[in-house]
Order: sequence, then structure tokens, then C-alpha cells
Amino acid sequence: MTDCDRQLRPPLDTWAAGLRRDLESAGREEWTRSRVRSVSASMNLAALVIAHAGDLRAAERLCHTELAWLRRLASECADVSVLGHAVQPWINLGRLRVLAGQPDASLPHFRLIEDLRARTPVRLGPCPIESGTWDSVLAAEPDLPDVLWNVFVLDQLKARLRSGNSAHALTAAKTLRSVAPTGTHRFIAEGEIIALLRAGRAEEALETAVRFVPPTISDEIAFLLHQIAAATAAGKPGHARRLATGLAAVVTQSAVPSAEPATFLRRTKHLAVLLETLDAPRFALAVHLRGIDACREHPDEPLYLAFTEGALRMAPDHQQASRWRSAREKLLAGSLYAEVRGRRRPVGKREHPAVRELIAAVEAAAARVGPPARVIVDTIAEPG
Repeated sequence: MTDCDRQLRPPLDTWAAGLRRDLESAGREEWTRSRVRSVSASMNLAALVIAHAGDLRAAERLCHTELAWLRRLASECADVSVLGHAVQPWINLGRLRVLAGQPDASLPHFRLIEDLRARTPVRLGPCPIESGTWDSVLAAEPDLPDVLWNVFVLDQLKARLRSGNSAHALTAAKTLRSVAPTGTHRFIAEGEIIALLRAGRAEEALETAVRFVPPTISDEIAFLLHQIAAATAAGKPGHARRLATGLAAVVTQSAVPSAEPATFLRRTKHLAVLLETLDAPRFALAVHLRGIDACREHPDEPLYLAFTEGALRMAPDHQQASRWRSAREKLLAGSLYAEVRGRRRPVGKREHPAVRELIAAVEAAAARVGPPARVIVDTIAEPG
């Protein structure tokens, strides 16, 4: 269920610096509707970067900063459709609560589709969306229902799974299937498979993975990985190995899909780990090497570390092993990602100029609401 996490994770200082430049550039221009959309997206990514660095409190603060900025901007321009951009930071606050170990507190952040369908008034922090505001928001963001349905299903299931209570996750999956559109059912099936595996019900997980008919080739690969994991857990290593080695032959010869490189990399890692578990070192090494090559084209520091360490496990005497060790040491010593730093020492927020400057850039952009209200109305409120 990592497919919705489609963001590559390049070096965090480089990512932060790029977002800072975008925000500083935007702050020198007038607020048009497209400019608000762009700055809001940069603020959302900034919060993600800060969370990756391990400072969840600062990431939460940036989400609140963005919400306050949108509330002031909507008031200045008298265009309530601006409040539609408040949806993403509100969802992100829920995700931060999950990361902070508060899955139950996160759930109200993931149920906005219910408010949208009923046209219920709702407050997203300081941002009020009244009954009549929803239509204006939808006119400006026509894809919003699809986004909210995916969040309704995926993020609620992830929160339930994060709580460690598999029974609750299975109950949630059953409830979601009764109300969510069929386009989200693949996520529900994945949630059921993961919950069943965690509950020790591997045979049922395998049956669920085999029974589901994936709507796309990409989903077919995802459910094949679930079949391999379930067959392994069910004590059917021969069947699992045949599936895994067949998929390895495909993955090692496949180009990275331009539309979803992060998904390809995460699935490649999952397959490599399964092959290691199934005692297929030659295939596991080939998949790890494919991951290393793919990360050179599509940088993702945490996954590059995982592939490098996997290659070292499988072939410590390989002719490239010294290069892999150097790359691993460089990442462990210098990466800003909390996920990477935690491999060697306790994780805490890491002070770095790029991180501090990004936070300052978000705060500076939010402090500049814009030119006089009449001008903003002319540039934001008019259609098109």
C-alpha cells in the first residue's frame, strides 16, 4: 500500500533548496490563481521535506502556516475557491498524526469526501468551507472528489494498520468496500491482504491476492508481490520462488516507467527482500543491482541505501563491493533523511542550513498575502 506515495526522495538539501527558490520567486510576483496553486503545492512539499528530516513538529507548524495564509488570502480576494487548497495541508496534518503514533486522531482528516458529498460545513483549521462553498471549490478543483475518495480509503486503512490492530483494519476494509467507488477497491484488497498477513492468516491472504482481478498491469505486479509474500508466509516457498524469480526476470529487463518511478523502485525493493527471504541470492542480487541503476537515473536516497546494503549482503566480495561500501558510508554519514540517519544513531531533527532556509521561505511567502484586494479579485476570482 505504498503506491500512493509516488514522490521520489532525492538528496534532501537539494530538494529543500529547489523549493526555497520556488517560494522566493513566487513571493516577488502577484497572486494569480495559478500562482496560488503553485505556492500551495510548494508549501505542501516543504512540509514533507521537513517531516523526512525528522522534525514532525516543524512540519506540522508549516501546515498550520499554510492554512492561515490561505484563510487570509481568501478573505483578501473574496474568492472562496482559494479555500480548496486547504484540503491538502489538512490531510497532511492527519498523516503527521499517524507518524506521531496517533492514528485515531488522524481519521477526521481523511473523511472530507463525506463532507463534500453532503455539502456539510467544515473547518479545516482556520479555513471555513460553508455548504455553498463546496461548489466553488469543485469548479476550481474538478479532480477533488477522486483525490478525496483515495484519501478516504488509503489513509484510513494505513492509519488502522499503523495502530497494530489487524481486526480493526479488516473491519474498516469491509466498511469501506460498502461505500467507496470500485476504483478504490484495489486499495481495499491490499489493506485486507496486509491485515490478514499480520494476523497470521496467510492462506486467506493468498486467496484474497489470487482472487482479486487487477485493473492495470501496474496493479497486476502489486498483487503478484502480495501473492509471493502470502505464499511465503503460508509455507509454500516453492510456489513463491517460482513467482518471484519470474517477476525478477521481468523487473531486471524493464525500463523505469516515467509516470511512476517511485512506485517501480519501491516494488523492486519489495521483490528483492522477498527473494532474499526465499533463499534466491542470485536473483535477489540482480534485482538489487537493477535498483541501484534505477536510483542513479531517479534519485531516492533511502531506497539507494537499501539496494546498496542488499547487494552487499548478497555479494560481499563482488568487484563493486568497495564502491557500494563507500556509497553506504557516505549516505549514513551525510544524509538528512531521518530514515537513513536512524540506521546508525537515534533519530532526532537535524539542523541544516537548507532545512532552516526552507522553513523561513515558507513563512516569508505566507506573510506576503498579496496586493490590494481589488487587484487580487481581478487576477484570481475571474474564471480561467
